[in-house]
Parts: sequence; C-alpha cells; structure tokens
Amino acid sequence: MAVFTHVSQQELRRFLASYELGEVRRLDPIAEGVENTNYRLVTARGRYVLTLFERRTPEDALPFVIAWLEHLVAKGAPVPRPIPDRHGRRLRKLAGRPALIAGFLEGRALAAPGPDHCRAAGEALADLQRAGEDFAATRPNPFGIAAWPTLLDACRRKAQNESARLCDRIAGAQTLLPPVWPSELARGTCHADFFPDNVFFAGDRVSGIIDFYFSATDVLAYDLAVALAAWGFDEANMWDPRRAAAMVEGYERVRPLSDGERGLLPSLCLGAAIRFTLTRLYDMLHPRQQALVREKDPAEFAARMDVFTTIMTGNGDLF
Repeated sequence: MAVFTHVSQQELRRFLASYELGEVRRLDPIAEGVENTNYRLVTARGRYVLTLFERRTPEDALPFVIAWLEHLVAKGAPVPRPIPDRHGRRLRKLAGRPALIAGFLEGRALAAPGPDHCRAAGEALADLQRAGEDFAATRPNPFGIAAWPTLLDACRRKAQNESARLCDRIAGAQTLLPPVWPSELARGTCHADFFPDNVFFAGDRVSGIIDFYFSATDVLAYDLAVALAAWGFDEANMWDPRRAAAMVEGYERVRPLSDGERGLLPSLCLGAAIRFTLTRLYDMLHPRQQALVREKDPAEFAARMDVFTTIMTGNGDLF
C-alpha cells in the first residue's frame, strides 16, 4: 500500500455523501507498499480502507477484482468486503482515480514469519484457490510470463551501469524458462501477490488477506511459487528450506500438488523471482514524484532469482 494521490477534505466529503457510513472521524494515509493509494478511513460506522487505483491496476480490470473479492467474502474467506454506496456501486471516482471502500481487517502482518506462520499461510493460499473453483470470471495475468519481455525492454531504455547489468542477469535467467508456462498444469484464479505484508495474523492464525489487485487467471502452482519466493527467505535474504517446506505442507493440506507441479516448482519459483525483480527495477527506473512511498529495491529479488537459478541448474534443492 502507498499514497500517490492526495485527497482533500472537500473531495472526501463529496465522495462519501453517497454512502451510509456516518460522520468521518479520521483519514490517515497508509505509507506501506508501492502500487495503489490507500487511506485508513474511520467513520461513525466503523473502520475501512479507501483505495485509489494507480498505474498498475487498469480500470477495466477492477470489476473482475471486485467480483473476486465478493465471491471470496461469500465463501467466508478473510478478505476485505467491498462496500457499496446507496446505489449499489462499489467502484467510483475520487480525485480523478477509480476508488473503492472496503472493510478493515483485524490482525497484523509479520516482518519475520517463522515456519508455523508459513504453514498457515500456505493453507490459506490453497483455501483461496479452492474457493475460486466455481468462480467463472477470468483475467489474463498482466504481469505473467508473456509480459516480461516488454517490461525488460522498458527497463533497458532507462538502465545504466548496475541496472543495465541487472537487465542482463534477468535476460539470462529468462532463457532457463519456456516462453509460456506448461499447458498441462492446472489453472485457476490466483492472488499473484501473496507476500507477508499482504497476510495478517492473529497469533498463529491467518486473520486477513489483502491486496487482490494483481489477481488473475494463471497456473495455480505459480501462485504458490510467488508465495515461496516471498516467504521462503530469512531476514538476511538467505533461502530457508524450513519455511519453504512448511508452506508447501500447509498448502498440500488443502490442495495436493501433482507430480508435474512439484517437478516444475523450481522453474515457477524462478519465474516469480524474475517477475518481482523486473517490476521493482521498472519502478526504480520510472519513479513517481510526490508520492508517500518507498520504492522497493530490486536487488532483494535479484538475489532470490540467483538462488532459484542455482536450484534449477542442479546445484541445490528447494527443501
């Protein structure tokens, strides 16, 4: 989460006039993250999150995301509930941006999740995928493997010195992967951004999952690979097989992997690391001005990309 677009009190009053949320008591910017503008909204009726969608979330994708969230809410998943206005509209315009109010989730994200947390997170991810088995809508993954060459070209046009060398490393890692994910792997609705800062805990229990704006139809095991690339490294950015094994164990309590999925998991993990190295590099090379945000360093996932490259080439194991 982050703040790129600032909302005035006058704009907020006009926007909220269509809702049954009561008097505004607080509107506080949420500075974490790098994608959309988020505020913590407190009214007489309760606590909410107000999101204004920025450059990576096209407006025509938002009906899919909102439908996915409402589907998950109906299934009892711990996800934010989109709040309609008096006319039943979930998505509206605020400060020139598409905007959504959603319910506030209890709990907190963990800076250093241990194996038990990884196990619970893996189970929660598989629960989301199971809940999506009867979700009919589809959306191509906007940052799936087919999008990486375009992203890399955009990075190369701005890159110099170290960032140019990183572009070469990304290109080299991509040669280890097929141009598309294997067609025999099961597909479905994926969260596609299942990072520790998007999962809230109350004790050892997952109490909330947020940031569904990259959700898309893709290979289900790739969704798990994104989670492994995000959760499977310790605070020194070293691969931790215990965390990874715990996450897969929790995931397979709900959705056992096929032999094909398990065999291709290192490739999918490398793909996940390439994707986030690329988007972080792009953000670094194309900074947004006057934004309350700290862009994330691509070097973190570049190092993870190297780890998965080593595993893929037979010099290491995931677990």
